[in-house]
Parts: sequence; C-alpha cells; structure tokens
Amino acid sequence: MNREKLISYIQLINTQGIGPINFRRLLARFGSVEKALAEVSQKREIFSYKKAEEEVMTAEIKHVHLITLEDEYYPYNLKQIEDFPPILYALGNVELLKNDNALAVVGSRKASLSAQRLSTQISSELALRDIVIVSGMAKGIDAAAHKGALLENGNTIAVLGTGIDVVYPRENEEIYKKITEKGLILSEYPFHTKPQTTNFPRRNRLVSGLSKGVLVIEAGLHSGSLITVHQALEQGRDVYAVPGAPYDDRCAGCNLLIKEGAILVEKTKDILDNFNFTQVKFAPRKLKEPETGNLFEYSLDNSENNSDISENKDEYSELLSLISESGEDIDDIIRNINLPAETVMRMVVELELENKVIRLPGNKIAKA
Repeated sequence: MNREKLISYIQLINTQGIGPINFRRLLARFGSVEKALAEVSQKREIFSYKKAEEEVMTAEIKHVHLITLEDEYYPYNLKQIEDFPPILYALGNVELLKNDNALAVVGSRKASLSAQRLSTQISSELALRDIVIVSGMAKGIDAAAHKGALLENGNTIAVLGTGIDVVYPRENEEIYKKITEKGLILSEYPFHTKPQTTNFPRRNRLVSGLSKGVLVIEAGLHSGSLITVHQALEQGRDVYAVPGAPYDDRCAGCNLLIKEGAILVEKTKDILDNFNFTQVKFAPRKLKEPETGNLFEYSLDNSENNSDISENKDEYSELLSLISESGEDIDDIIRNINLPAETVMRMVVELELENKVIRLPGNKIAKA
C-alpha cells in the first residue's frame, strides 16, 4: 500500500468516533479510505495529517509493518470477527499471519509453578505441530506459553494492549526481544500508547480472534481470562480448559467452564484430537447456560480483570501465588522468585506457623 493511503488509514481510524465497525461501514459506502476521510472531514475534525505521517515514518524507522485490512498479510481468522481493527502494527515475522492454525493460551497472571510448567509444555508440543501460540505477553500463563513455543523454535504471536514499542510489563522485556527475533509482536494501538485499563479487554478480542480456539489454564471465577473466553464464544471459537483442584480458587473458572461444555484438557493430545486444521468460517456459539447466570459478565472496573496494570508488591502474596495445592519444589520456587534463598526459607517457616502452607515429602510445600 502506498504511503499516502497508509496515512489516510491512520487518520480515519484515529478520528474521534470512528471505531473498527464504523471504519468498515464508511469504506463500504464510499469505496475508498480517501473518499471516506474526505466525507468525514466535512462533518468533524479529523486526526492530524502530520501526526499520521509521523506514525508511518516511525514505522519505517523501527521496521514495523503497518498491515491494513486490504493487505495480503491481514490474518484470515481475525477478519471473521465483527470488530477487527482496520490496521495492525506488526514487528517480527509477518509470515506467521498466514498460518490460520493458531491457538490462544490464557490464564492467571499469578499462576502456580505447576500451571506455568503445563502452559510451557503444551505450547511447546503444539509448536512442534506448526500451531501458532497466541497470547498477551502478561505475567504467568501468557509468558509461559510464549516461552514454550520458542523452546522448539516454534511460532508465537504476542498481542499487546500498548503501543508496539512499549514493553509491558517491564519484566517481560527479554521475552519481548526473543519474540521479535523468532515470532511476532502485534498491536492495534499507535506508537507510544501506554498501558490503560480499557486497552486490555480490547486486546483480548484480538488474542481470541487470531485463533481457532482458546485454552484456559488456572482462571478464577472473576478472572480477566474469562473476558477472553466470553469474546471467543461470541466469535465462534472453541474453548479448552484445564481442570484444577476444587478447593483452589484459581481453578474455579476453568472447572465451571468444563461443566458448561468446554473441552477438558489434561494433555496436549486432548487439544489435537479436537483442533480443526482446515480453514473454516466461524459462527458464534455458546456453552450451556451456566447456573450462576453471570459467568461471562465482567466489568472493566474489576481489579482482577485489569490485573495487567496492577502490581502486587506483597512478597508473601507473590510467594503464595506460586504454590499450588498439589505442591511445589522449594528449589523451583526460589528460582522463580526474585528473593534470596534464605529470605524464602524464612517466609516459608512463617507461613507454616500461620497454617497457610504445609511441608510435603521431597522438599516440597503445598497450600494448606
């Protein structure tokens, strides 16, 4: 696409009141983005030409691909959702966008080590089958999924809720760098866009929209991961869920999803047995109506839904979040927490005294 047309795209989509759906309606009505922009300019102030031109120049300097809905690289799966963005910012291997066989992997940002290991293992094994692993580069399950795909030199796409040049959270900077080298970073937001609470639920629709299904690992009843599930169902995607201990709140959402018809996953084969490797038209589908009545309702003000931008500084909470009811090796915990070994051991003793954890054979501890 020529430079001037790209600038028009950026101007139109960034004009106040023009979202993805209105953008496509204008394009269909007036036949081209230039004519649509000219029409809109008669009725309201449009986004600055100079700022749009700066976006294109920045993309050229940073080697970022600007992919419009008219581009051959625009992903087929994403075009099947109602509100797909008219322009995508892509950094890395854009050839991945031609692979329709993608699976989203989502879950708790405060995931247990066991859940993180499972996310890495399943993603690694799926990558060997040329399935693209899609996630949101958040802490916990997301990061583990990206790492798993990269282990086998597999394909992974990270969808950001920020500008493509803004790494969030900062601790994932190394993952970000590896994905730009071997996978693909994707965003619909302009350069320099900072993390905001409203961005991440919107990001989630792209995570599910790029994929043929969504795998959920450790998600509570009010988890932000269920926003992705809600959107996946509206988009006609399959939902897979890993069951967990009934007394672990982090697994309550997954367990309920399975009750309501999600595909139960214990190992990678459970996904492969149900995964559709052919190109398909998606149709919205529903799980059985949950007895609770509000499984897929969510509020953007919910602190757990917006946990992308809330950081828990409590070291004891961080330690407890790594421990599952089935038990974790203490040495593994020490390797995965940014604290000295002696500090971790002292904290474990204190948590034992408070009856929050129990010792298990083999140098393991579990939640009490």
